[in-house]
Amino acid sequence: MNILEKIVNEIKNDLIEKKNLLSIESLKKNIDYDSNSFSLYDSLNNDYVSLIAEIKDTSPSKGKLMNGKNFINLAKNYLDANVNAISVVTEENFFKGSLDNIINLKKLNEYDSTPVLRKDFIIDQYQIFESKFYGADAILLIASILSQKQLSDFVLLAKNINLECLVEVHNLTELEKALVSDTKIIGINNRNLNDFSVDINTTLNLVEKIPDHILKVSESGIFNREHISVLENAGCNAALIGEAIITSDDPYKKI
Repeated sequence: MNILEKIVNEIKNDLIEKKNLLSIESLKKNIDYDSNSFSLYDSLNNDYVSLIAEIKDTSPSKGKLMNGKNFINLAKNYLDANVNAISVVTEENFFKGSLDNIINLKKLNEYDSTPVLRKDFIIDQYQIFESKFYGADAILLIASILSQKQLSDFVLLAKNINLECLVEVHNLTELEKALVSDTKIIGINNRNLNDFSVDINTTLNLVEKIPDHILKVSESGIFNREHISVLENAGCNAALIGEAIITSDDPYKKI
């Protein structure tokens, strides 16, 4: 069993517990569907490579990343640096994330329009309603762990409750699946989630196959201005960067 399969199995077990504590019907009733939501698409649709700055405590491949850094202080750095969006990793078992971090970020972000992306391994509609409940503006959907029907249904469900989707792909088969789903934003993950190896050429090989009306985001393995220039020349609209910022001595200056 590879790491991705282990993560998904843990999430399936966690979902059983969550649904026992709070049914999906009760969850739906407690959602404020009229709450303010900020568009990830609009925030990334610029004439330069936009930045989605990520916050994650731990990585299965690199271990602890925060190393004493405080979530709130890091989030303030991101907001002060005027990043285009903030990605919050909420997976608990392998990345040590928390949905409460979205609430904490939204409190900081009360007078700001920076969209918040929930980054997790979403395999059930329960998690989509949960994302709305906790205040996310957008969610990550990973094509490799969803069937075509699931992916398309999840994109539609999210749209119906005013959540945007960033559909993540790693190869041509997954890209074709994403294009059928009608998403407006596609993320190309340079990291292979099966073995966590990284190759930025993954983006370069796939980005030209994505139509112009869809925003193109490159994820993982992006560490410096040279990488950004390569992505810009390839036609990417945005870069999702976490590790390079989180592990820097001064995240604000790094941005």
